[in-house]
Amino acid sequence: MLSRPRAILLDIDGCLITGDRPIARATETVTHLARHWPLRLVTNTTSRPRRQIADQLRAMGFGIDIEQIITPCALARQVLVARGEQRGVLIADGAGHEDLAWFRRTAPEEACSVLIASEAHSWRIADLAPAVKAVLGGARLYTLQENRLFRRAGELVTDLGPVAAFVAYAGRCAWENLGKPSPLLFETLAAELQVPASEVLMVGDDAEFDVAGALRAGVGQAVLLRTGKYRSGDEDGIDPRPSAVLDSIVDLPRLLPD
Repeated sequence: MLSRPRAILLDIDGCLITGDRPIARATETVTHLARHWPLRLVTNTTSRPRRQIADQLRAMGFGIDIEQIITPCALARQVLVARGEQRGVLIADGAGHEDLAWFRRTAPEEACSVLIASEAHSWRIADLAPAVKAVLGGARLYTLQENRLFRRAGELVTDLGPVAAFVAYAGRCAWENLGKPSPLLFETLAAELQVPASEVLMVGDDAEFDVAGALRAGVGQAVLLRTGKYRSGDEDGIDPRPSAVLDSIVDLPRLLPD
């Protein structure tokens, strides 16, 4: 049995949905959880705008408001604008631009920041040269998230993390992560929900970022699901270990005290 949380954060891909289908009985489970706890759906997805994610979930039967969906773009805007670094080199493509309209593109020589917002699957290495030039010139490197892999159409493909690693290695710098498991993200959500991070529960299928990363960032409890990108034994290779490991999101309510 888990301790009773004051708020629950749920991953989306691999936790609630797989591809274009909801995980069995996930819609009913989310409805039940939302009746009893403040709920946020926290995703590191960067290839689609928040509006599109909300439309997809509603079409699948999830009764979710768009404000309950948290993407790294919102935190990026908050952090970069506060630091005066909302202009520079943007690595983004497709519909993701909709949530990044606040970022002003500049030449590498004028950049205050480099923001990685795409897996860059269709980019050539040469296309990343402006980003490298900018960080070599002193621009700060940000990535919307630093996941290594995600599952698309049943196959594991590279995520933003490898792009960030390439630019950082070539540019001889570190990057700042704005998605899970960034402490900035969890601190911001806890403040928004008006609860201590230590009383928040995170649930997801990524052992490294949804579970160990969340716990290291100060989240009180984290549950790993054997769905999505989960691979057998993932829970044994992380520290801290998960608070619980479940076969599916539908098993979560039975572990939560009334």
